[in-house]
Amino acid sequence: MRLHLIEIHDLPSCPPSLRDALTDFLAFTVNLGAAYDPVGPLLRRAVERTHARRIVDLCSGAGGPWRRLAGQVGVPVLLTDRYPHRAGVQNMAFHAGSVDARTVPEQLDGFRTIFTAFHHFRPAEARAILEDAVRRRQGIGVFEIARRAPLEMAVVAFTWLGTLALVPFIRPWRWSRLLWTYLPPVLPLVGTFDGVVSCLRTYSVAELANLVRGLDTYDWDFGNFRGSRSPLRGTYLIGVPKRTI
Repeated sequence: MRLHLIEIHDLPSCPPSLRDALTDFLAFTVNLGAAYDPVGPLLRRAVERTHARRIVDLCSGAGGPWRRLAGQVGVPVLLTDRYPHRAGVQNMAFHAGSVDARTVPEQLDGFRTIFTAFHHFRPAEARAILEDAVRRRQGIGVFEIARRAPLEMAVVAFTWLGTLALVPFIRPWRWSRLLWTYLPPVLPLVGTFDGVVSCLRTYSVAELANLVRGLDTYDWDFGNFRGSRSPLRGTYLIGVPKRTI
């Protein structure tokens, strides 16, 4: 059963520097483990089918998997976030203003993607995100790297404890990230807690299918994927407008 518990970095009271450190480490490990590599071909085919001129990535954090995926999708990628973290992203376009995935500005047209963030939204909000994409006739892809399973939760917890060894290798360098990791070890503790809660909040394939019930003007594809260097098995949902005859 899905549990919508609170993640610490979702709270308005969470210090921005701690939130940035969390998203920095998440992006670092996602790319290091090639967790989203199998998504590249799926996404490219969906983008080609919609003839989108760009991808508008929502809830981008510190860039997620785009360091590895950007060259595979065939169109430019624009990163957006409710709390823009441009300092954590290099060599990619980042929308300067705050963008809430639930109310995407009309001028930000393009194939929409959400990586490792769809679980932040309750079912009514998640459904609204999908409905908005359908209403605007924009393709959408939702991708998560973990499931509600003991193995995934154990791996996620172990990975976040790895911040103690890996944080010095994350670039760009920031003293705030180092301080949150060692004086005291807030980053590994908060990351472990939020990581396990993320697994508990993640939608299963069956729940994703239920969210799009009735949105019949789109073709919906669901499934699982697993990166070659990742022990985590993720889920995906891709929707594109049906072809008209």
